[in-house]
Amino acid sequence: MSMSMETKPLRGGLGRHSDVVTSVAFSPDGSLLISGGWDGLIKLWDVVDDGAKLKLNRVLKGKWDEVESVAISPDGATIAGLGMGWDGAPFGAVTLWDRDGGRGRQLFQTPGKLDAMSFSADGKTLATAGGEARAVTLWSAADGAERAALTDHAGSVWSVAFSKVGPMLAAGSGTVPAMADPAVEDRVGEVKLWDLSGPEPKRLKRMTGHEFGAAAVVFSPDGSKVASGGFDRRAQIWDVAAGESIHELEGHTGWVAALDFSPDGSVLATGSHDQTIRLWDVATGRCVGVLRGHTGNVYSVAYSPNGRLLASGSLDGTVRLWNVAGEVEAG
Repeated sequence: MSMSMETKPLRGGLGRHSDVVTSVAFSPDGSLLISGGWDGLIKLWDVVDDGAKLKLNRVLKGKWDEVESVAISPDGATIAGLGMGWDGAPFGAVTLWDRDGGRGRQLFQTPGKLDAMSFSADGKTLATAGGEARAVTLWSAADGAERAALTDHAGSVWSVAFSKVGPMLAAGSGTVPAMADPAVEDRVGEVKLWDLSGPEPKRLKRMTGHEFGAAAVVFSPDGSKVASGGFDRRAQIWDVAAGESIHELEGHTGWVAALDFSPDGSVLATGSHDQTIRLWDVATGRCVGVLRGHTGNVYSVAYSPNGRLLASGSLDGTVRLWNVAGEVEAG
């Protein structure tokens, strides 16, 4: 099956929240899709009929007002939700649930705003970051103890991602265009790589190329590349070993807020505030597909483990599934 340049979502592959959908993630076996939104809920969806339909399985609620990020442990046993709340002042909290059922367990609560979360490849560490801080915090996934704070970022940290194959972490930082003060702030966005293999975190690479901030980061499945999406409406693919940009991807007309590589690493999906998702050939940097169907900003995208489906979450309150199976060709 070839991918045309204009692809629409599966009719049955639709889920809803009563507010913005901020995050989506597949379970490692692909049978479950997790979504979180500003309605404060995490929804677990059974993916049935080869992705033609989403069936609501379970609804989770933590002690927060809205959900900013969801994740599932690499072994598929634990679901994590990162939420924001207000109790006289803003706070962020992470709660864990067993996939098979039971009550949630709050892992930690910390003052300030949190926006992003990622599990390490071994599932033992959670990284969090918030747009109000210039640091990434590493937490024990077992007991919520703070393990380390990764500081010295160029601006507010908006996104974090662990490599799936080793102890490396990427963080995207910088300023939001509307909030930038050219008199006192650098307008250069930054992607910083951290080596976490030793007793202390080590700054490995600093990669710049975005104007303003990097809103999203993700590693390729083999860990050799990092992709970043920016407030400058561009995405970039970086070579990890060299610390240099391989491709600069232009075509979106809004912030690039979401990214994911296909499981074989050959395609990068980017979600944008222009309400579209674009698919890019990683080898050439060419846009090979445009997915249209959302009526609001796209905040999250995730490939299924078999690469046949792409899930997305949006400002329009929907979770959508797209059939992206087959050979991807330019149309």
